[in-house]
Order: sequence, then C-alpha cells, then structure tokens
Amino acid sequence: MLEDLSLSDNDLGSYSSALTGLCKLKNLRDLNLGGNNLDGKALPPCLSNSSMLETLSLWGNDLGSYSSSLTGLCGLSALKSLDLSDNNFDDSNLPRCMGNFSLLENLDLFGNNLSGHFGNSISGLKRLQDLDLHSNILTDEGISTWISNLTSLTSLSLEYNKLKGSDTMRGLKRLHRLHLGSNHLTDDGISTWISNLTSLTYLRLENNKLKGSDAIRGLCGLSALKSLYLYNNHLSSLPMCKRNFSLLEELDLSHNNLSGLFGNALPGLKKLRTLYLYSNRLTDEGISPWISNLTSLTIVDLGNNTLKGSDTIRGLCGLSALTTLYLYDNYLSSLPICMGNFSLLEDLDLFQNNLSSLFGSSIPELKQLQKLDLESNQLTDEDISPWISNLTSLTSLHLGNNKLKGSDTMRGFCSLRKLQVLTIERNSFGSSIDPCFGKMHNLGYLDLHHNQFKGNIPSSIFRNLTMLEDIYISQNQFDGLFSFSTFANLSKLLYVDLSENIQLEVETETTMWVPTFQLKSLLLNNCILNKRTGHGIPTFISTQQSLGTLELSYTSLKGTIPSWLLYNVTIDSLSLRDNFFKGPFPKSTQYNMSTLQDLDISNNNFSGELPPNIDTVFPNLVAFNMSANELHGSIPLSLSKLQKLKTLDLSQNKLFGEMPEGLIGNNTSLKYLKLSHNELHGNILSKNCNMTELVVLLLDNNGFTGTIASNMLRSPSLIVLDLRGNKLSGFLPSWLPSFANLALLLLGENLFDGSIPTQLCQLQNLHMLDLSSNKISGSIPSCLNNISSWMEKIPIQIDKSLGPQYERFIQDGFHYEFSEIYTSVKTDFNTKGMILTYEGVPFSLMTGIDLSINQLKGSIPLQMGNLKELRSLNLSHNLLSGPFPESFQSLENIETLDLSHNKLHGLIPPQMVQLHSLSTFSVAFNNLSGEIPHEKQFLTFNESSYTGNHDLCGPPLQWNCPSNNPSQTRDSKREEEDGSGILDNLMFFYLLVAISYALGFWSFIALICNKNRRENLFRTVDRCYDWVYVNCQWFQLYLKSHCN
Repeated sequence: MLEDLSLSDNDLGSYSSALTGLCKLKNLRDLNLGGNNLDGKALPPCLSNSSMLETLSLWGNDLGSYSSSLTGLCGLSALKSLDLSDNNFDDSNLPRCMGNFSLLENLDLFGNNLSGHFGNSISGLKRLQDLDLHSNILTDEGISTWISNLTSLTSLSLEYNKLKGSDTMRGLKRLHRLHLGSNHLTDDGISTWISNLTSLTYLRLENNKLKGSDAIRGLCGLSALKSLYLYNNHLSSLPMCKRNFSLLEELDLSHNNLSGLFGNALPGLKKLRTLYLYSNRLTDEGISPWISNLTSLTIVDLGNNTLKGSDTIRGLCGLSALTTLYLYDNYLSSLPICMGNFSLLEDLDLFQNNLSSLFGSSIPELKQLQKLDLESNQLTDEDISPWISNLTSLTSLHLGNNKLKGSDTMRGFCSLRKLQVLTIERNSFGSSIDPCFGKMHNLGYLDLHHNQFKGNIPSSIFRNLTMLEDIYISQNQFDGLFSFSTFANLSKLLYVDLSENIQLEVETETTMWVPTFQLKSLLLNNCILNKRTGHGIPTFISTQQSLGTLELSYTSLKGTIPSWLLYNVTIDSLSLRDNFFKGPFPKSTQYNMSTLQDLDISNNNFSGELPPNIDTVFPNLVAFNMSANELHGSIPLSLSKLQKLKTLDLSQNKLFGEMPEGLIGNNTSLKYLKLSHNELHGNILSKNCNMTELVVLLLDNNGFTGTIASNMLRSPSLIVLDLRGNKLSGFLPSWLPSFANLALLLLGENLFDGSIPTQLCQLQNLHMLDLSSNKISGSIPSCLNNISSWMEKIPIQIDKSLGPQYERFIQDGFHYEFSEIYTSVKTDFNTKGMILTYEGVPFSLMTGIDLSINQLKGSIPLQMGNLKELRSLNLSHNLLSGPFPESFQSLENIETLDLSHNKLHGLIPPQMVQLHSLSTFSVAFNNLSGEIPHEKQFLTFNESSYTGNHDLCGPPLQWNCPSNNPSQTRDSKREEEDGSGILDNLMFFYLLVAISYALGFWSFIALICNKNRRENLFRTVDRCYDWVYVNCQWFQLYLKSHCN
C-alpha cells in the first residue's frame, strides 16, 4: 500500500484532472505536489478522504488563485506538517480552516504576501512547534494579536519582513531558534523582551538597525545561546556580559562599526569556535589584548579591516586549534615567525595586503595547509621560491597580482602534485611556460593571464593535464602556431581563454580531430585564427552542445557566417566584431529559434537589409550591435517586437527612411539606442514615444527635421541625448529639466534659433552642453553656475544606470572575464582644436560647453568664472562684446578656452597664467589690447592665439609693447607694413594695370566729346579711383588676417 508519493516539479497544472486519482490512496501519509503550477481549483475536494495524510507539501504553486476551492484541505485532520510556501497567499485568501489542523507541528508559509492579519486562523494550533513566515510583509501590528498564543513553538522564522520589534513574542518561552534578520529592528524595539526567551540556542538579528549596547544588553540573559548572528547592523560596541555566553560556539559580528574595544566582552567565550569580524574598523591595538584568550577558535575571519602589523598576528599565535584564518583586505606588511604554531591550519587567506616579505622559516611547518591566497600583495620571487615547494598538501594557490617573474618560482609550483587550482595572473613572468607544469596531473584550474609569457604554447603540457576544466592564458605575448587539437583529449574542459595574444596563430583545421570536451565558453579574440586554412570559422564549434559564450572578434576571419553558428540553440553571447565577413545577413536554413541574448557583428562588411522576421528568429535578444557595416534599407518593424531588447546599435550604416513607430512607441525595455551616421529622416521622434527606460539616445548625423515637442520623450532616466548634425529647427526645448539625470545634451549643427532657455540651469548633472553651429541669439544665461557638475566633481554614473549588461562579468569558477560584446558608451566633443572621442573614465569626468558659431550677443557672464570643474569652453564665432572676464582666472581645471572671432575688448587678465591645465587658448580676431601675459602655461601659445587683435603687443607677436625709449613701436611698424605691403602685393599690380587701361580708354572717349562730358568723366574717374583704393586697402587687411 502506497504511503509516500512525490510528484514535485512536473507541471501538473496542465493535467490537474489527473489529480483525482489521489483520492483513492486511502493510506497515503506523505504527499509532495510542490512546483507544479497548481491553482486552488486543481486540488480535488476528495483529497480530504486521505484521512491518514500527515505530511503535505504544496510549495511553489499558485494556490492563492481560486483559494476558495481549497476545500479538500480542510478535512485533513491528521496533518502534522504542511508546506504552503511561495503560493501568492495574502491575508484574505489563506484558507480559514487551518485551525482544524489540531495536530499540526510544522507550518511553512514562506514567500507569500501575508501582513499578519490571517493569524487568528492559526492561533489555536497548540501543538505547532515550527513556523516559517519569512519573506512576507509582516508588521508588528499584524502579529501582535496571535503570535503569543503559539506557546509550543520551538522554531520561528520571521526574517525579511517589516517588523520593528514588538514585545508580543516575550511569552514564547520554549523557542530554541529565532530568525529576525532583515527587518527594521531597533535597540528599543527588542531590548524590553528579548531577554525573556531564555531557551534560545540560535538567534539571527542580522541586517537590522541595531546601534548600541542597550539592545545587546537585552541578550545577556540568553545563557543557552550557541549561535548568534548580528552582522550588517550599526554596532560600535558590545556589553560586558561575557560570562553569560559561556556556551556560545558561533558569533558573527561582521559588517558593523566595531573598532575592537568591545574585546573585553569576549574572553569568557571559552567554547567559541567560529568568529566572524570582517568589514569592521578593527585595529591592531583593538584586538591584540584579547584575541589570544579564545583558545577554542577554529575559524576566524578578520578580513576587510585596518590591521597593519605583526602585533595583531602575534595575538593569534596562541590559537593552535585554528583550521581557517582570513586576514584579507587589510594593511599587513609582514607576518610573525609564530605562524608555524598553526599546525592544523588548512585555509589561509591574505589577499590584498601589503606583504612584501613572508614567514619563510615557519611556513614549512604548515603541513596541513590546503588553501593559500596571497593575491594582490607586493611579493617577489625571493619571497616565494625558497619555501613554496614544501607545501605539498596545497590544493589551491592564488598568487595573482604580485611582482613575480622568475623561472625558479614556476618550478616550485611543479612540486605541488596535489594542486587543483593555480592562479598567477597579473604578474611579470616573462619566459615560456615551464615544461614541468605537465606533471601537475590534478590541476583543474589554471590562470596565467596578463603576464609576459613568450614563445610557443607548449602542446606537451596540456596533453597531460587531463583534469583541466579552466584554462586562462590571455593577455600574454605568445606567438607561433598553436593547434587547438592539443586540447582534444581533455574531456573535462569547459572554459578556454587564449585571447589578447596578438601574435599567436591558432589553427583549428590543420588536422582531423574530434573533441572529447563540451565547452561552455571560448574566447579567442585578438588572436590570428586559421590563417593557414583560409580564416574560416572553426568547424569544431558545431559539435559543442553546451557552448554559451563565443568571442571571436579581431581574429581576421573572412567569408560568410554559417547559419549553424548564428542560429545555434545554446549560444547566448556571440561576438564576431572587427573581422572581414561580408554578404547579406545570414538566413536560417531551417526554422530554429536562436537562444542568442547578445549579438555583436559590428565593424564588418555585411550588406543588404536586416531580416524582417528578426523577432521570431532571435526572440531573446538583449543586446544587438551591427554598427559600421554596409546595411541599407529601412529599420524593420520587427525590432520593436523584441521585448527583452535593452541595447540596439545600428550606427554607421546606410539605413534610410523614418524610425519605425513601434520601435520607439512599444519598446519600453530599451536603455541604449544608437542610430548615428545613417540616412534616416522625418520627425526626430514620434508623439507616441514610450521608451520609459531609455538612458542613452544617439541619433546624430542623420537627416531628421522638425521641432522637438515636449511630449516626444518620456524617459526620466535619460543621461545622454545626442541629436547633432540633423536639420532640427525651432526654439531650444525649455522642458529639458524634466530629465533630472541628463549629463550630455548635444544639439549642435542644427537649425535651432531663439535664445538659450534659462531652464537649462536646472540640469544639476549636466556635464557636456553642445549648442554649436545653430542660429541661437540673445545672451548667455548668467545662471550656468547653478549647475552642480560644473562646480564640483560629480562622475557620470552611466554604467550603473544602464544595468548589468554594462557591468557584466562571466564568472568561470574563480575567474572573471569582462565581456566586451556591448557597445561602450562614448561621445565625440570638439575640444583642444580637434574632435576627440571620450569613453570610460575620461568620459565620466569630462565637462564642456560649446556655444560656438551662433549669434550670441552681450557680455560674457562673470558667473562663468565659477565653473571650477569645467574643462572645455568654446564661445568662438559669435557677436559677444565687453571685456575679457577677470573671473576666468578661477577656471582651475580648464584645458581648452576659445573666445575667438567675437568683439571683446580690453586687457587679457595677467592672472590667467595661473591656469596650469590650460593647453589650448585662442582670443584671435577680437578687439583686445595691451600686453599679452607671457609666462608659465602661456609660454606654450603661439601667435595664432592672438592674431586679429591689432592693439595687443608683446610675445609671441612680433612687435613689442611701447616703452619710454622704444626702438620701434608697433604703430610705426604697422604703418611701415601697411605702406609697403600693398605696393608689394601682386594682386595690387594687376588691379593697377586694369585701372590704368580703363582710365586710358575713357580718357580718349572724353577727348572727342564735349566739355561737359569731359568734366563729368573726370569726376566719375576720380570717384572710381577713390573706391578702388579704399577697397584695395580692405582687401589687403583681409589677406593679412587669413594668411596669418
């Protein structure tokens, strides 16, 4: 007779009628229907006939729907254990008949939407011992009327709720285990009642708002405690009730504000075995007086503190029972000799300290050491090579990011025959890989990336390492030929990274071979792939049924992309960018629904149109980059149906037509849209634009027309808006401050007119403003100093705004490799006399204003001198007047300042020489006068920075400023130049010949005419002569200004 039946995880919601067969199992005692998508109607009412049923598991269903149909539960009076977790129950639809389960001992309601007002239905369960209510929305008010009635409870789980610390639990005297983590508990909330729960052995109070000893003093009465978790609070001290915790075995105080002065509360904990104190503010002096008294400790975590010297470690020397010691992320520069006392130590973590010398004389005594992490220190070969070979029990060794480079150190690794994990990345190893590596037969994880290894990759080494699962040898200087068939017999191989070895030839086709492995990730970017066999896609990839990530960018591949690769059913991330593929977008030979999420085939030679059914063949696309190809035609409407699409880059193609209405109207998931440098036209955005998640919008260098209406953008998260190089017109939008996060506003090279709206001054995060090459008039707003990011350093947090795809890492065991499949956010900006591209850190810190080539008038606001974080300012080619602002001497970070082609007058303030960052400066073609400042940074500027200002003098110009006894004044020199220059000019000679010919001809005519005509002729000739002379003078000035 069947008593136990498990049907979990079978999707029985689609076959719920079959559940009526359960009613015939009269002797059933244990039934598991969890994870089946069942709603309330799926459970047959006749289930109540199973009168002997004691254990019922219904977790992970949807019983909250149609819960009124759960009548079959109510007759199960023999139930002792009931699991209703994760079922979308709330206070209103939880079955009211639960009070019928008078024998119930275990009840699990985890992961529902209960606030506590359901409680009266279970308050009569006098035998209930174990109640799990974590991950609901419980409040103190919700549980206050019933929780104290459950006096038989021994285990209560209430973490991840909204409790502040009601005293209604003070009556639960039998509780052994209490979980209250991740609530809103305060000192006052628990201090009045927690001490009453004297039977507690296990207590979790992590992730709350506890601050001081008042709350903890309430814990002093809990003398039976064995495990206490207080991590991630705001504790700065502990109370003096050490003797009360004499049974405590496990204590977690990590992620608080403890400095170590609490230590006097701990020495009485003679049975304490595990102590977590990481991420506090512990100092040497704070822990050295008391840590040595905790002689039963086996696990100690002191990572991420401010420990500096050996005094701290010497305090640990008496802890001879230690098996695990974590001291990572501190400031240790050395370790004491007594490390040899840790004869039982198995795991030692010293990651990210300042260790430059080690404990070479004591380290051989650590015979049991299995895991050693010395990554990110200052260790050299001399610190490591004398003793590393003695640690023969090591299975895991991390030495990355140090100063190792010698072959002796590498040979020391080869003695570690039990080694399974070896990471020596980010060092300076410069020879070839030592052949003895082939003797480490247990090695499963090998990371050599970012060194200076040279020569061939020894095939003999890898043929013998049959346990290898992960190989990372990228970013080295390997060269020569490497046959991928070397890995053929490594059946456990999962992750291979040979990338960034630009001289390495990787061949996959030279011999016939069959791989025994099934890779999950293959990175070959920036190698030379299949040079000797035609630069084709490796054919063995078609045999890989588990491959998720494939990176083949910058590998000189040619030809077309095979359909089997693009429409693979396992690959979710594929990058083929910067190769020489050509032809139309590959079509599927059969109907396959690709699993691709990230597809980057940019910078190739693809032509033709995008497939019209892209939504059906790539339904899971999250990021799609096909920029810098030869695509033409319109943007297919099917792109708007990709509901998961966050990043789309089709820039630098030949796409034409209007943007599909659905792309901007329906696609609410898009965060990054780049269509720059195409031939798109029409209105810039539809009135139905609904890209509510958009962070970056790049539509520059197209043919868009019309105005920007206030209802065209509904993107509150917008950070970058680039509409440069179109034909947009009308007034500048005054509603832009509705985008509070806007950092880049680039509207240059359009047809905007009107004035600059003062509402721009409300954009507190604005970093770059480009309004150049428009028809903007009026004055420059004086309120620009209200913009915070031009006054103080505020980096652009664009990567975080874009979400995980811009911070995405592929975690392969211990290795993290950044995926470059996504379009990096970058922008061009006219600065330093050229167009520069900014991305990465320079992008996040760049600030600039470009208002050049407009019709701005009036004086430059003095307030602009307060923009201390501004790096580029271009106001050239306007009609600005008034003096050179003296306040500009405060632009302490300015690198480029262009005020040329305006009507400024007066002096250049001599204090401008204090601008040490200034590298490009121009005030050419103004009306400035006086002596040019010529010291410090201004010594680097040549005559072109000042030309066209006839009253400026001094170096670097050729004329000196007037003095008491000048040898040559600038005025006399200019007269001399003016007098001789026009006579010496070839153009003047030709004009003189033409004029002479005309005068001679008309003089002859005059001689044969009457007197009146002759007189009129001479008057006319005189006027012509005067006109020609004046215009020649202007022409001469024009030539001089442009030739300079």
